Amino acid sequence: MHTDLFLALLDRDNPRGHPILAALLYAFCPAAARWWLAGAEPVVSFDPLWQALTDLAKGETLKEALLRYGFENLLGNARSYVDEVEAYRRVRPGVFAPETLPFFPGGHLELASRFGHQEAINKLGGRWENFFAYIRAWAFTAQDWETNIRFFAAPAVGAVTRLALMLPGTRRPAWFPALLWTARHGPSATRIVIGLPVVEQAQDQLRFALAQASGQEGNKPWPSPPEVWAVDRLSGFAEPFDAKLVTTSVLVSLVENLSQLAQAGPWLPQAALQNSSACDACGYKAQCFTPKGELGPLALNWRSS
Repeated sequence: MHTDLFLALLDRDNPRGHPILAALLYAFCPAAARWWLAGAEPVVSFDPLWQALTDLAKGETLKEALLRYGFENLLGNARSYVDEVEAYRRVRPGVFAPETLPFFPGGHLELASRFGHQEAINKLGGRWENFFAYIRAWAFTAQDWETNIRFFAAPAVGAVTRLALMLPGTRRPAWFPALLWTARHGPSATRIVIGLPVVEQAQDQLRFALAQASGQEGNKPWPSPPEVWAVDRLSGFAEPFDAKLVTTSVLVSLVENLSQLAQAGPWLPQAALQNSSACDACGYKAQCFTPKGELGPLALNWRSS
């Protein structure tokens, strides 16, 4: 899932064609960069993880959030699911997120229990799988990340914030959503952790290096140099990014070259050719695929302007 990238494209404070966003989008898929620069608006797929994190940062409890969505008659099912996951984890202490494995018996809702909740589930993307994915993200994934990041003091609840992605030569920042934890370590030390969601612990170096060089909204300096961590969407595992991997000069060169390619092409539908599952969460899937699920003529004509 690349929810953060497509939310950034929809941020009205970001000008279309911003070189940093163009570079990030071209690295994701050249075809997507083509549609964005041509003026197409992306459609962001509903992401239960991102929605849970956004709601959690508001200071609500899980119960309050579920009531707000209209699941008052399913609070017992939610509680049972949390209890099932906790029990399943206790007997498999060495396995990350064992409830995500296919033989976990919980996380199912009888058809009869779904009756009368269509309006509520529509607020969670219209799919019942999102009901339990939302609960798991809130009750377990966010806490797993904090445990694996190894805070020595209790951090503030991870908030969804906007990073100011800025490089030498760019006139204005690109605003990019990310998770942010802050923890006080003594009277004068503050630990800042930026979390970027990943799949199967894969750290895309461009996004991580840009986050490492980012600033805060409002041109405020960080109280201490931030750490950037990859937080796995499924397993709850967290791993730090090595800031030494990409120097500032290399990062500037990458952004310049990729943004130029985004403007001039070629616009190969790379995601579809390498890993078509990435297209399911792409905001420009409708531009590349026919209603039958086949690559359309516009995507295949990847050399045309």
